[in-house]
Amino acid sequence: MTARRSVPALLFAGCKPEVAAGPDGRIIAVGARARAAAGRGAEVVRLRGAAWPGLIDSHIHLEGLAERALNLDLTGARSLEVALLRIHRWAARLPKDGWVVGSGWYNDLWPDPAFPSRNQLDEAAGGRPAYLGRKDGHSAWVSTAAMKLGGIDRSTEDPPGGVIARAGSAPSSACTLEAGCHCESPTTFRSPTSNMPSGWASGRVGATRGFASGA
Repeated sequence: MTARRSVPALLFAGCKPEVAAGPDGRIIAVGARARAAAGRGAEVVRLRGAAWPGLIDSHIHLEGLAERALNLDLTGARSLEVALLRIHRWAARLPKDGWVVGSGWYNDLWPDPAFPSRNQLDEAAGGRPAYLGRKDGHSAWVSTAAMKLGGIDRSTEDPPGGVIARAGSAPSSACTLEAGCHCESPTTFRSPTSNMPSGWASGRVGATRGFASGA
């Protein structure tokens, strides 16, 4: 009879905190106790940076949850006017060239469910570049400054799989659909979320409060 070969524990070393996992993949120790718990024969995986718990989620888009903790949240705005007021108050805290980034607006709930225009957004954002994703993530409300930074004008063709909403030949409504949402994304030009580590922390807290189905 052939003896079964034992599977060693795993030690994720070099990260903070270090983590030890048993042969079945379950976490057995974290931090200062990890090396002793893994034992001398452990398979070592060298890592750098912060170690975060893995989540078995319910389609929550954890990265988006983190970004929402850092950016303007338009969830629950019951009208265009309420959304514009929130945008104005948020933008007032930013430098003149700062990005107004956010999400959560949902025109289906507004008394007038028409898509908003870039002129309305330009005024509320004080002329700043602005990129505001719709609640469902399939559309974005974009300002004139953001469109200029993205090289979007009346000659720009719709991208494959997306639509740039237009008034006549000009993209004056500034709502983009599906793949068009990526044309003016602020990450194309610079990262407005340099504070992402704190956003991940907020996202993790939100997930542990019921967004995730398991951890």
